[in-house]
Parts: sequence; C-alpha cells; structure tokens
Amino acid sequence: MNKEIKYLYQELTAANKAQLQVDFKKSPKMLCYVQALEEMGYVSTQKAIQVIYADKSQNIESTTLINRFYKLRRTLHLHLLQVLKNTLKSSTNEETELKFLQLLLLKNEDTYVLEKAKKLEQKCWDDNLFELLPELINLIISALHFNQAFNIDEIAAYIEKLDTANDLLHTLYKFKNYVNTFRLKIINAYNYDDFTTHYTHVINKMRRKATALKEHKRFSLIYHYVGFTVGSHIQTIVYKTGNVLTRHLNQLEKTLLEHPNIPMIHHVPNHRFHIMDSLLLSQALYWYQKGNTKKSYSCILKEEELRQENSTIYISRSGNDFHNILLCCWGAKEYEAVLKYTKDLKELQQSNASVKKDTPYFIYELMAYTGLFSKKKHPNPLQLIQLTEQFLKESDENSTWVYDAIGTFAMMYGYFEQSRRYLEHEPLIKIYKTIPNNILTVELLDLVELNDKDQLYQFVLRIKSVKKQSKSRKLISHLNELEMLTKLFL
Repeated sequence: MNKEIKYLYQELTAANKAQLQVDFKKSPKMLCYVQALEEMGYVSTQKAIQVIYADKSQNIESTTLINRFYKLRRTLHLHLLQVLKNTLKSSTNEETELKFLQLLLLKNEDTYVLEKAKKLEQKCWDDNLFELLPELINLIISALHFNQAFNIDEIAAYIEKLDTANDLLHTLYKFKNYVNTFRLKIINAYNYDDFTTHYTHVINKMRRKATALKEHKRFSLIYHYVGFTVGSHIQTIVYKTGNVLTRHLNQLEKTLLEHPNIPMIHHVPNHRFHIMDSLLLSQALYWYQKGNTKKSYSCILKEEELRQENSTIYISRSGNDFHNILLCCWGAKEYEAVLKYTKDLKELQQSNASVKKDTPYFIYELMAYTGLFSKKKHPNPLQLIQLTEQFLKESDENSTWVYDAIGTFAMMYGYFEQSRRYLEHEPLIKIYKTIPNNILTVELLDLVELNDKDQLYQFVLRIKSVKKQSKSRKLISHLNELEMLTKLFL
C-alpha cells in the first residue's frame, strides 16, 4: 500500500497538491504525512510513524500507532483515487487514441478520423487488440458513411470485418472466463481430482480453439500461459504431466519473443511486464513442485530483479502471490527470505483486514523461526504460539496443516506439552496416516522427550530410507524438514 500511495501522489499536479493542503488543513497528521511524501517519495510504515507520531512514540504502544497510521493512509488513499479518477494512466495508448478519434468524429473531422483510424486498425490486427477492434471498425464505418457514402464495396468489407472482430472478442472473453473458472477451482484446490479433471477438460477446449485461430497468436499465448501457470499450482498435474507443462512454457517463451507487443489475457499499460512477473512466480512454483528448490528460489530472485528494473511501474501482489513465494522460499530453506516476505504479507493483511480470511503472516513467521532455530531465536515464542492458537480457534479444516507447524515450533522451544497437543490433533493425524510410508512429527517429539541420541540417529536413518523410496513431492518435503529438525537435537 505504501508503494501505491507513492505512485498515486506522483500523479498529482501542482494544483492538486495545493488543493490537498486545503482539504486537510484541519488534520495536522495528514499534512505531516503529505509533507513526507513530497520530500521522500516513498514512506515506509516505520518511517511514517517516526515522522507523523514523533511526539507520541514514547508513550503509546507501537501497535496502536501502526493502526492509527493505517487509518490515516486509508483516508489519503481514497482521497487520492477520488482526485485522480479521471486522470489516472489506466488506459493504453491505443485506447486513448480511439477515444480521441471518437471525439473528433463528433466534431465532423471525418477525413482526418478515417486516415488515423485505418492506421490504428492495422496496429490492432497486428497486435491482436480484440478489445478495441469492434468499436474502432464501427467508427471507421461511420466515417466512411460521412466521407465516402458511395464507397459501397469498402463499407461492405468493413461490415464483414466487424463480424469477424465481434467473433474474436467473444472468443477472447470465453478464454478470460475459463481463467475465472480456474481461479474458483483453486480456492477449493484440496479436491485435486476434481481440479485435474476440470483442468484437462478446459485446456483441451482452449487448445482446439487456439489451433483453429492459429493466425491470431494471442489465443495461442493465452492457451500456453494458462496451461503452464494453472498446471504448476497442482502437484499431481506437475508430477503426471511435467513434460507437457515444460512444452507449454517453451512454446510460450518462444511466442512471447516473436510477438513482443501482443498482450495476453488483459490489454493494459505495461502488459508484458505484468505477464513476465506472473510467469516467473509460476515458474518458481513449478520448480518447487518438481523438487528443484534451488531453481525455484532463483525464479523468486529473478522476479525481484525484474521489479527493481521496473521500479517506476507499480504492480501489486495478492495474498496468493505471497503464499506461493513464501512456500518456495521455505522449500529452499531460505528462512531469512521467508521473514522478509512475511513482513510484506503482514502489512498487506493488516491494511486490508484479511487476516481472518487467509493464512495469517505469523504462521509463516513461526515456520521461518523453526528453520532458523540454530542461528536465530524468536524474541517472544509464547506470543507467537498464542496468536496461532487464536487463529486455529476460528479456522476450518483447510488450516489443519498449521497444527503441525505450531506443534513443531513449540517442540523446538521446549514447550513439549503444548507441542504434543497440536501434533496429536486428530484431523492432522488422520490426514498424515493417509499418506503411505509417512513419518509423523509427533514421533520426533517422543524421541526428543526421551533425550536418546542413539534412537534419534536411527530415526534419521529411517527418514533417509523412506525418502529414497518415495516419489511424492509433498512427502519428501515433509521428510526433509523432519530430518533437518532431528539433526538439531543430535
């Protein structure tokens, strides 16, 4: 949110900024915030609190000040959006030009409109900008009627083109709606069989349509992009059709290189940057599912580098993006990176009041400190346990895995009684026992309480043996962590 405020403030004109001073003249805190934005550009949460609440920082708890700042920032955010609603650069150059030509036609500049509209039309066909073609072609037909009413053949040809453009736009929206169905299915991704069946059915429909319209490369781009990015989210799809997903990725990268101006799902400003950002995150997830955690984390680093290279362009991260990034960092044992992204997720969740709807940031925090146990200790482990307990009281079965995370954390910090309560949570045991050859974390707790080094060493050998026989990415990931934790007690 702080970055979004920065970019919104940069859009203001001098007159807008002067009016801002008038609008908030009765709010010294807001004026102080605005002054900081003017002087520094980007203002982090901590910096804002130091500047805005300097006189109160010694007497009021930091949590209270953070919440006050979030309310202040929210007020400014809504105000800036209202001020900029008609001037924000949310339209592409082609959309802006089309609107301008429509205005000129109303001013009887039909000859000029016809010349410019035909050039724009060619660009729209070349770049597959199907969102604009129906309106643009209709504009050309109107200009022809005004300017060349007797040019019946050309008008008839454009009427046919309009039919084609309408069909292409309809197909584009069909593809977009396929993406919507995947988003809905991912929410309930615990039903993997249903998701896989839906994925196969829809991807086959997209493939047939993209093949039939192969001269319009945008459909091929969407087909391969959706095939790869959606498939990479589900471990069973990666495991069973990994080679197919690799072909999707290779063909996608080849087509993107050959057609750098064609958008994919959405025609928006800087669309290629948005796509490459999303694609790198999907690649990270794909390699995580394949078990190549090093390559997975390298994709996360490349995504960060891409964002830094395009730092003037604002792009948001969703909660799901953060969860996938954190999963890949955790899988690669990059626990400091987990802490870094956890801080970003914390700000997103607190400023959007979404903690109750999603896996909260502090779950990843306790996972990070579990991995960092030998190097760095959490300053207040009981507070983290209490936060997680409160979350679990209000959670559903989709959060059952958290019992293992908090049970492991509690075990590492010596809270054995609490650890056993979490690790012996009946739904957790039931899920783990459905996985063939699984080794439960509570077995490590048993050995830790006995403090028997020989049995712990034999436990490590047992884990290594099971790993060699396993092909399940989920089980191997669990066993890798269990082996790492066991060695900390040797």
